[in-house]
Amino acid sequence: MKFEPRSVKYSAALVMAALFLNACSPSPEEEATKATESTTAAEPAAPGKASLSVELAVVEEKAVPLQMSVNGSLAAWQEAVIGSQLNGVRIDSLRAEVGDVVKKGQTLALFDQETVKADLAQARAGVAEAQALYEQAKLNADMIRGITEQGAVSAQERNQVIAAEKSAQARLMSAKALQTQQEIRLRNTTVSAPDNGVISARTATLGAVPNPGQELFRLVRQQRLEWQAEVTAAEMARIREGMTVNVFSDSAALKGTVRTISPVINAQSRVGMVYVDVKDAYSQGLKPGMYLRGEFDLGEQSAVVIPQTSIVERDGFTYAFTLDEKTSQVQRIKLKVNKAQGEFIEVLDGLKPGQKVVKSGVAFLAHGDFVKVVQ
Repeated sequence: MKFEPRSVKYSAALVMAALFLNACSPSPEEEATKATESTTAAEPAAPGKASLSVELAVVEEKAVPLQMSVNGSLAAWQEAVIGSQLNGVRIDSLRAEVGDVVKKGQTLALFDQETVKADLAQARAGVAEAQALYEQAKLNADMIRGITEQGAVSAQERNQVIAAEKSAQARLMSAKALQTQQEIRLRNTTVSAPDNGVISARTATLGAVPNPGQELFRLVRQQRLEWQAEVTAAEMARIREGMTVNVFSDSAALKGTVRTISPVINAQSRVGMVYVDVKDAYSQGLKPGMYLRGEFDLGEQSAVVIPQTSIVERDGFTYAFTLDEKTSQVQRIKLKVNKAQGEFIEVLDGLKPGQKVVKSGVAFLAHGDFVKVVQ
């Protein structure tokens, strides 16, 4: 019997394929090992394993400063209005601008003096004329008095001469008054600062002829500002003159003292004013008209506090973490806090004295995390 060469080739290929598949297939022992490894990888890690080391702090009750926070406007302690005292005289020179710091007596503006000097010269001439007439009238009166006693003149003539003396004396007094008035006008051509301070406004215009009493400048006396706190009747009852006040702006924090307390409450707004002297306000860049926050120091009060490092802000709320010592898990507690007191922060609600909170690293914690406490 004869075999075809093609059939022999096919049989040999089949045998070789079977041997290759058998070599690639895993043994029963290898399959069991892989199954065991897969089962082990799928099992979850054992719970209770600490993920972060933390320190604890005890919630304490301490005496903290008692302060009352209110708002108010900054204003000049006293603002002097400097006006014109002349009529029909032109402003000839301006010597000060808004913001200038000036001293008492310093020249701020000058009026034209030529017309006023001419009027003064005329008044002095009038005084000289009246003085001469009076001296002549007095001489006549003294003479007539002497001869009247001798009966040389009548009583009527005597009375006329004495009346002329008195009239001349009155004209002299009138002329002197007019001279004084012109001297005052000449002095008023120089506008001077009535006190030390800073120029807060200028309405004077070069070349203008202002009316008497018309405002030319405004001066904040002694560069002194006061904070006018707006308080309710209940708040006002807790404030006393001389009390310390902290006034805050975006750039500075200044000390002030209660100068006086308004005796009335506004019927519309239901608030009253407390006037607080604020030292060095101008040198710190504060200006009249600024609306500022201030705090009145009312003494001390007892408060629950925790370290500031124990709180974390999330989603607009404040939280701290307490520890369940049985499970070593932390519990997140929502707090209502007031304000920082040094390295502590006042807690209004959420914790009680004696409880323990995580002191630091709270930003890395979540509710239910396992921790390890270190001393």
